[in-house]
Formats: sequence, C-alpha cells, structure tokens
Amino acid sequence: MSGRLKIDLDEVGQVSTNLATIVRRLESAQADAERLAAAIPVRELADAADDFAGKWDDTRRELIEEVSALKEQARAVADAFTDIDSQLVDALTRPPQQAPGRHAGPQAV
Repeated sequence: MSGRLKIDLDEVGQVSTNLATIVRRLESAQADAERLAAAIPVRELADAADDFAGKWDDTRRELIEEVSALKEQARAVADAFTDIDSQLVDALTRPPQQAPGRHAGPQAV
C-alpha cells in the first residue's frame, strides 16, 4: 500500500447531489402514479396501476429514508475532507509560531 488517500471531493459532492435527485423522484412517485392512473382509459388497468403505486408506498418511504441517509453521509464526507484539506493548507503555509518568552532576534553563540 502506498499510504496515500486520494478523494475526488467534486465526485463525492456529485454523489450527494445525485442522491438528492433520487430522493426527490421517489417523493414525487405517488403523484406520478396518480397521473398515470388518471391517463389510462381502461378502468381495470387504471385501478391496477393505482393499487401497485399504493403497495409501493411503504417501500418507497423506506427507500427515501435510506437514500437520504446516504446523501447526508456523502455530504458529510465531502465537507469533512474539505475542512481537513483547508486546515492542512493553513498549517503548511502559516509562518511558524514562536515559543512564549522567546524573541525572534539573533541568538548569542
């Protein structure tokens, strides 16, 4: 192992964004199913489509919760590594601090 960790923070952020899109689509699925059922001219088929959508409600709610949790975790990873990266840059570019009671002048030899 090389001992290096490389994370594409843009990609991790994109994962969070994509998961948010999935959550929105899952949340709107019931309305989509109702519109679909209303557009079907055959009553039995419309009822079947509506029944199917209703049976998916519990599963859809579970999926929304799980995908939302993944979205939050992806966002937390991106935020944490962005923060750590900023702290490391700051630590590496900040001038060294002097110990208390010492001055920056030349030392007697």
